[in-house]
Amino acid sequence: MSSRILVTAEEALALTDAAFIDATWFMPSAGQTGRDAYTAQHIAGAAFFDLDVVADLTSPLPHMAPGSATLSRWMAANGLEPGRTLIVYGQSGNFAAPRVWWTLRRFGLSPLILDGGMEAWIAAGGRLESGAPADNTSATGPDLHLIKDDAMRWNDVLHHIKAGDALIVDARSAGRFAGTEPEPRAGLKSGHMPGAVNLPAGRLLGGDGRFLQGEALEAVLPTQDWHTRIICTCGSGVTAATLHAGFTAAGFKDVWLYDGSWTEWAGRGDLPIVTD
Repeated sequence: MSSRILVTAEEALALTDAAFIDATWFMPSAGQTGRDAYTAQHIAGAAFFDLDVVADLTSPLPHMAPGSATLSRWMAANGLEPGRTLIVYGQSGNFAAPRVWWTLRRFGLSPLILDGGMEAWIAAGGRLESGAPADNTSATGPDLHLIKDDAMRWNDVLHHIKAGDALIVDARSAGRFAGTEPEPRAGLKSGHMPGAVNLPAGRLLGGDGRFLQGEALEAVLPTQDWHTRIICTCGSGVTAATLHAGFTAAGFKDVWLYDGSWTEWAGRGDLPIVTD
């Protein structure tokens, strides 16, 4: 029942029509940015996708999913056409590549995640280059339309909590989930949503940064019921996409991502929070 979302570095090297997208992103407290990492080095010819820029900038929440006009302008600025094979990767553990994969597929595109990220590309002998990202935002992009709206809002999640008809899976660390460790965003209470289960995003990856596959992947997922509605959440919607990719790769069809995630849920102050 698996769904193909990954491409190996060796397979990517053999493709002649592929367009690479660098999705490197760091937490605000990391002291570095994805743009800096991209400028220092990236896969030759790759475009840079800045999660904090190619986003819904009207939202007070960080890096919320962009609309069609914003994504279209970004694609035009980077000379990307919908028909090309789009391969998303990241540096430093492929942290945010699934988030960009999720964003692109919502608009009917068929991106792939470079399994193992840029580290795997380097190991396979792939070429790198350096330089700042393109800046051609005046270009006219493709006519994109939202094809798969699988982003949930806080009231959707609250409805499913009350109905008890979905499995909420939280990608944050065990301590943040339990409420015993602080959130990285100052003033935000830790804990979790009622009924949620904890699956730190890193558990879906092997020691080499590649996604688990087959029985190994299924073994870490909290359910084997393919008909279960899955709601993926995390701190701000980034590592929730790693869970989304894992469930999708395993063959689950009813998979959703809570875009506002814990930043919105705990930040509102009027939604139920559980601590262990």
